[in-house]
This record gives sequence, structure tokens and C-alpha cells, in this order.
Amino acid sequence: MADRPNILFIMTDQHRGDCIGADPHSPRDEDGRSLVHTPNIDNFIENGAMFTRAYTPAPSCIPARRSLLTGQTPSTNGAPGWVTTPWEFEHTLPEELRNAGYQTKLAGKIHSIPIRKHMGFESMDQHEALFSHPNDDYTRWLETETDGNFDELSHGLGRNSWDPRPWHAEEYHHPTNWTTRKALEFLDQRDESRPFFLNLSYVRPHTPFDPPQAYWDMYVDRETPAPYMGDWIDAEHGEKIPDYPAADAWLADLPPTIVHRARAAYYGLITHIDHQIKRVIDALRLSGDYENTFVVFCSDHGEMLGDHHMWRKSYAYEGSSRVPFLLRYPDWMEAPRKRIVGQPVGLEDVMPTLLSAADVDVPDTVEGRNLFELLEEPEREDWREWYHGEHAPGSYDPENGTQYLIGERYKFVWNPVTDSRLLFDLAEDPGEERDLSESAAHADRLERAREAMVDRLADREEGFVEDGRLVPTSAGSEDVGDPDDCSSES
Repeated sequence: MADRPNILFIMTDQHRGDCIGADPHSPRDEDGRSLVHTPNIDNFIENGAMFTRAYTPAPSCIPARRSLLTGQTPSTNGAPGWVTTPWEFEHTLPEELRNAGYQTKLAGKIHSIPIRKHMGFESMDQHEALFSHPNDDYTRWLETETDGNFDELSHGLGRNSWDPRPWHAEEYHHPTNWTTRKALEFLDQRDESRPFFLNLSYVRPHTPFDPPQAYWDMYVDRETPAPYMGDWIDAEHGEKIPDYPAADAWLADLPPTIVHRARAAYYGLITHIDHQIKRVIDALRLSGDYENTFVVFCSDHGEMLGDHHMWRKSYAYEGSSRVPFLLRYPDWMEAPRKRIVGQPVGLEDVMPTLLSAADVDVPDTVEGRNLFELLEEPEREDWREWYHGEHAPGSYDPENGTQYLIGERYKFVWNPVTDSRLLFDLAEDPGEERDLSESAAHADRLERAREAMVDRLADREEGFVEDGRLVPTSAGSEDVGDPDDCSSES
């Protein structure tokens, strides 16, 4: 049916925006070509679009996924940071599509609470990688497949360890392969009288950094770029850098060799996913469904990967907050091809965009915007002046709260606990190495960003604003723990 495309929604976990080959800021080899090999993901642009400034509204798993599934900002849906309250929403993306006649399927991770809550998916094959949910479908399969001789973490890495190594079992045992296989089983057995909504949701490249050996070998002997290092590091967290960091430390000044190996493993996990995606695309082509399938590729948040001595997520900085975001249209759909869009967009825009593609009404509860508006007019003036993201304090450290605004060129970062303020020119300094907040030449820009933040936060119950001023507060930290505590390490 030409007016009701199938939808393949591919999601990765903890995937930096600069870590696909097509991204303009992807790591480069000695010849200036992208080091990260993702030909199948990049190819979506040929018949679609890429958003080079896509951001998560809250850079940790649960709040990001809540926003994505509801089309709402974190403060509206009750998760401005890591919260473990049950998910109760009036409308969700899979539920709206199911009610409109789509067969809805999840293969992989959802991170709903309680953990088996379907959120509108008719069926789920889950890999959650959570210690609080030790018997998900992948874990049970692996135990049966190996007669209980090993599990996902038998290699000795933690779920948040920066310490890398190759996968310890056969490649087909890897969770990325299992997730792909479950998607393929669904496509083979689906109800062909209905369009499908398949959420192919990989846990990797989230740690552990454990690609299969072939993908480890692809990068470990190649030079990888050194991490970005800001001139603001000492002022922000220099005294907190441990002398003997734990393997899951969020802040660590590691030897270059270890950083290189972690990056090589991370890139390997991404290329592994790219190759597995090809299996799904090939199956759709073989069945004749690909020409009528709308594809979205994105992630929930990024990974600092050693930038500014930081690891993991929940920060405003590009490594943590910017995500890959690509679309691929059905052959019949009239939409601009090969479109590279530089306006700020976010995960709350996924729901209205997909509902629009499926010709389904967008609920009034949705705050995100339909990206087709931007695709038709990439430089439209009525788009967002600022994109807002946040994470409540208490993530790894009680002073780690953040509020951030991304504009046409600049990013403003405010820590509501310490009251520190940073300003970055992302056009000239995509690695955020130079803080401009004390620059007289940028004083007006800083003030405009501050005023925009005041306007955004003025009515918030946390008390971020008093008499038109941003005021420090640790409000919200009582509801927020380590963004990985739900799993102990997820």
C-alpha cells in the first residue's frame, strides 16, 4: 500500500553522532577518509537524509527512550534524568501505530519499567543487558545454546568498563547477531496483510567494548584520533580525576594505548552492527518489501570515549549528547533525497515524523516536530532557535547536573549545581576544546543564551530561575541515581 509504508526503526545504544562514516566530523585516517566503516548506514542517505546536528534531550538510556517513545520533552514526561518510576503514558509511538493497523515488533532493547511492559509492541524479543533483569530472552538463549558454560560477561568486562577486549565466544553468540536474527525471524513470519513497525534495537556499541575478533582486528592496528581535551577541564573536574580509576570510572586520565584500544573496539562494534543491518536490508529486498519501507536510524545518546578524560554519558558535551540520525524513504515517497540537514533536531521528533510517514494523526501530547517540514526547507526560519537538553544531578557524581542549549552555531552549557557556564562555537570547535564564556567578544552571545535558558526553565518546579536569574540548585537529585544503577551497570 503506497500510503502505508512499512517502518524499520533501527536504534543503537550509546552511539556517538560522529561515529558513522558519513558524518562530517567522523574520525579520519591518514588520507582524510572516515575511519569508521559504516557503508550500509551511510547508504540510507542516497535515498534519504542525514541530520548532522541531532541530539538527545536527556543523555542517558531511560529518559532518552521515554522522550523518543512519547514525543515529549523530559520534563513533560517526568524524566529530566534517570528515574525508575513505572512507565505510564497516554500515547506512545508503537501504540499509535498498532492502533492504526501496524504489526508492531521489538527485537532488542526497550528499557521500559516494569521491564516486560510492551508499550504498544505486540511482541518483544528482549535483550536488555541489565543486572536487574538477568533472564531476558537473549540471556536465556545463550545459556541454553552453551549448556550454561558461559554468559555475556564471561570475558570479565563490566557493562560500563572502558577496558576493551574481543568477544569471547563464537560470533553468532554475540548479542548483536542474536538481535538481528530475531528481526529476521519476525520478517519471515509476519502478518503480510498488515504493514509492520519493526524496532530493531541493538544494545551495542554500549559497553562492554567487546566486538567479535574480525571487527577488533579491523581497527586495533590502525591509528585512532586522540580524544578532544578542553581548556576548561581543570576548572570543571580536574581535581576529581582519580589516581587509580576503577574500570567503570566516568572520569579517568588513561594511557593512550588503552584509549586507542577502547576506541578501536567501539568502532568495531559499530561496523559489526552495520554489517548485521545489511542482513535485514537483504531480507527486505528479497521479499520485495524494501521498496515500501521507511527506515529511521538513530541512537538514544552517545559515549564520551575519553574526550576531556570522560567516559559513558549523561553530559552535555558532543560525545554524549549528539547522536546519529538518518532517514531512508520508500521508493514511491516524494521527499528530498541526499539531503544533509544542519538544523538542531532531537529524539522527540521521531514520533511525529514516523506517524506522519504512516499517515497517522499525531496526538496533542506530542511536543516534537515533524522533520518532513525541515526536509522540505532546511533553512526555514521558524524552526527551533535553540534545542534544549538536560540531565538531573546525581549521575555518577552529585555535581554532574546539566542543562544545555544548542543553537544555529553555539552551545551553552549550564551546571545547575555548581553554576558553572560554558560556551562553545561548534562550527569552529566541534570538539568543544575552547570555552568562550569569558571572552569579551562573545559576551553578547553568552547573554542571549543565558536569557534563552532562563526563558526555558522559568516555570520549572526545581527552582532553576529566580528574578530572571539562573540560580544553582541540586533539586532533582533525590530522584536520580547512577544512570546505570537500574542494572547496577547498564
